[in-house]
Amino acid sequence: MSVSTIPGPETIATLLLCGRFGPTRDGIKLLSPSEYHDLAQWLDTHRLAFGDLIKPDARPILQAYAGRGSGRERLLALLKRTDELVLALEGWSQMGIWVVAQTDPQYPRRLRQRLKRAALPLLFGASSRSLLDGGGVCIVGSRDSPEAALQFAQAIGGRCAREGMTVVSSDMRGVDRETVNAALDEGGKAICVLSGCLEKAITAKRHRSTLAANALAMVTPFSPDTRFKAANAIRVNKYQYALSDVAIVVETREKGGVWLGAEENRHKGWVPAFIRTGETMSPSNHAALHLGLLPITLQDVERSESLRDFFVTHGLSAWSAGTEAKQPCAPSSRPGPSVDLYSIFVTELRTVVAAAPRSETEIAEHFKIERTQAREWLARALANGVVRKADDANRYMAP
Repeated sequence: MSVSTIPGPETIATLLLCGRFGPTRDGIKLLSPSEYHDLAQWLDTHRLAFGDLIKPDARPILQAYAGRGSGRERLLALLKRTDELVLALEGWSQMGIWVVAQTDPQYPRRLRQRLKRAALPLLFGASSRSLLDGGGVCIVGSRDSPEAALQFAQAIGGRCAREGMTVVSSDMRGVDRETVNAALDEGGKAICVLSGCLEKAITAKRHRSTLAANALAMVTPFSPDTRFKAANAIRVNKYQYALSDVAIVVETREKGGVWLGAEENRHKGWVPAFIRTGETMSPSNHAALHLGLLPITLQDVERSESLRDFFVTHGLSAWSAGTEAKQPCAPSSRPGPSVDLYSIFVTELRTVVAAAPRSETEIAEHFKIERTQAREWLARALANGVVRKADDANRYMAP
């Protein structure tokens, strides 16, 4: 096992408590996600970490926590699965699979900040982890989509690649696979969030070269040998949105995972979301417009001078229109559209400061927003590592 694939103590402890590997031991129940998060909160409150649970003097910690629902003997039994874990880690390493726990410093920052307790304890993956904190465009659609939707998927995937924007999708046939293939064929980069079968996916012939070149990253919150389940496909939708700056729903039905994912993003406000429109749009796509998703057409993708600018401009317009339209009224039974304009701002900001250091005033003028709003978002961007202060401390530049 190479040094780069050896997990840290946080991940080792989480694997022992929550991971599925090796033969099942009778009578030992893994920690559920809620139990894991409760334990994480308790450890943090007591200024402890999961890594402390695998130290030789961990028994007092386990004893102190045992009264909160997870018996000491159960935790001890789980933490003794070291032999099975060593074998599992060796097997994953040979296949090029890494694993990281949510409390590990190497866990993707976007997932930790946006999903919080909604994230599962572990994340498995293959290829470069650096793609996971770089943002991108989430592009999803139904597996059985019409030809017009597939053409749109190919166009948007290629356009993202040419503008240096990472595509975030899945390996599902239909829209998702067409988008990823188009981006990679154009020399771009992509992240596939899988609902299972990581071991099978990384051995597929079509993925070998792009995985080896770090152009494609594959991740899943489920054990690498987990088989596909429709319920798991719905559970990973949130990861696609959380890893992105903006989302596009190419094709949807009013029932199913794509619709549910768009609904969850709308309620949580992770990223601004667009829906494919035009003469060939389905009734379900039209319904999504009424839920607050923003329209985008094939002509927009093909003819816009800059797709980045399109996302920023239309996101700003939607936000401004929503602000002006606010009037005192009776509470609605359905929440209105939630657009996280900051995500769009960050997408464009990376390009703006990459060209040259910019002052707060210059950035406000570029986005046509008030300086107070620019100051607030720049403070967030600085804290998140999106930008850094130039030497004179009055301008912002790429990190």
